[in-house]
Amino acid sequence: MHWGHKIIIVFALFAAGIITLVTKSMHTRIDMVTPDYYAAELKYQEVIDGRRAAQSLSAPVTINQSAQSIGVAFPSEMQGIALNGNVLFYRASDSRQDVSMPIKTDENGLMLVSKQRFTKGDYKVQLQWEAGGKTYFQENLVTVN
Repeated sequence: MHWGHKIIIVFALFAAGIITLVTKSMHTRIDMVTPDYYAAELKYQEVIDGRRAAQSLSAPVTINQSAQSIGVAFPSEMQGIALNGNVLFYRASDSRQDVSMPIKTDENGLMLVSKQRFTKGDYKVQLQWEAGGKTYFQENLVTVN
C-alpha cells in the first residue's frame, strides 16, 4: 500500500472518531442543579440565614433508614409545632430521580418517606422549613440502599 493511501485512511479514521464524539455529546443529557439557577442564586442569603438558624437548634435534623422507609427526625424543640416547608431529595446524577415533598411530621417530629419512591444511590437531602416565624435550612447526604 502506498504511503499516500495510509495518510488518507488515518485522516478518515480521525474524522470518523470526531463525528462519533460530536454525535454522542449532542445526545448526552446535561442537568443543571436547578432550572432557574440565577433566581435561586439571588435568594441564597435566605439559605445562609436558614443554616445559621438550624445550627442554633439543640440538635440537627437526623435522617435514618429502615428496610421500608427513610425517617426524617426533627429536634425536640420542633415537636408539636406546625412546620411549613419542603424536603428535596436531590439526585445529582439524574434530576428525573429527584423527590420533593412538603414536610408533614407526626406529634414526635418524625416524617417517614417510603423507599419505593427512590432508586438506590446517593442523594443530597435539602430541608427548608419555617417554624415560629423563623426560616431554617439544612443539608445532609444520604445513600439509599
